[in-house]
Amino acid sequence: MKKTILFVLFQTIWATGFSENLRFKEFGTPIPARADLDVRWNAPTNKMPASVWVYHLLPRKLSPEIISNLMAACSFTDKDETNYGDLLVFNSPDSSRQLRVSWPWGIIDYQTKHQVSPTNLIERVPSKRRAIKLTKAILPKLGIELSDIEKKENSSEPQFNVGFSEITFFINHKAIKNLESHNVGFRRAADGMPFFGAGGTGGDGDIEFGDHGKISRILITWRNLERDKCYPTITAEMMVKSICEGKAVQGYLPSNLGDIDWSRVKNVTIKKVSPCYYVGGDRLAPSDWLYPFAALDATVDTGHGNIDVEIDCPIIDETKP
Repeated sequence: MKKTILFVLFQTIWATGFSENLRFKEFGTPIPARADLDVRWNAPTNKMPASVWVYHLLPRKLSPEIISNLMAACSFTDKDETNYGDLLVFNSPDSSRQLRVSWPWGIIDYQTKHQVSPTNLIERVPSKRRAIKLTKAILPKLGIELSDIEKKENSSEPQFNVGFSEITFFINHKAIKNLESHNVGFRRAADGMPFFGAGGTGGDGDIEFGDHGKISRILITWRNLERDKCYPTITAEMMVKSICEGKAVQGYLPSNLGDIDWSRVKNVTIKKVSPCYYVGGDRLAPSDWLYPFAALDATVDTGHGNIDVEIDCPIIDETKP
């Protein structure tokens, strides 16, 4: 019930207007209104688009060809399939692997079980470079173009973030580390602007490569996009005004830094502005709207020292579509 209420809330927020309710408050701390706040703009704006689109997120039904590619990549046959209408489920005969494909939210979810032990170690995990190469090769087969992935800064190359998983066994007081996988994460972009929001809401992915280079995990959410309305972006002066009027949120801070007492802040310096998109809700109840905002890299003079933090604020004027 709580998830349903949250979803309805976001639909209500959409109708009431961005100026009254920040849709991305859930991933930050609202900055209280303060008319005398000294906000100094020191960020170039030459890369800011003159206008941006609001998008409607729609279900994504995968083609038979993409389903066939998934089955081949995850080693399934037609006999492993159960069709629930909006959900396809594949289970291996030994129940060690499962693939779930959801049309409404564009989810591809593949999981495997591998019993690792000192006598059954995972071997020949691909290198980080190899894992990226394998990811680039499989994404087009899943209907995801590399051009739709967030780019590296000042580059046309897609941004892939590689992590790893390992397990440590202690045998005869000696540590034995076993690399289990390298996972390649990526984020979607629309019109060159990356998606942000809770994981699984429609614009992120992760592919994991494990034993002998086999895929051990896929989790991708990738819905179809439909342009709704185009709005002009606001000026730097208007963004500063938004911060002073309490229409912005402060990003998360490391726990060792404590909270910022905004009533005592001496000044804020904006060093960089990045246009982005936000998807509200969560994986169980994602919003159907993709909404633009500005991510500002800022330095806050708290009066007791400087803290670098992200400030997120409106980027469009909804009165001028």
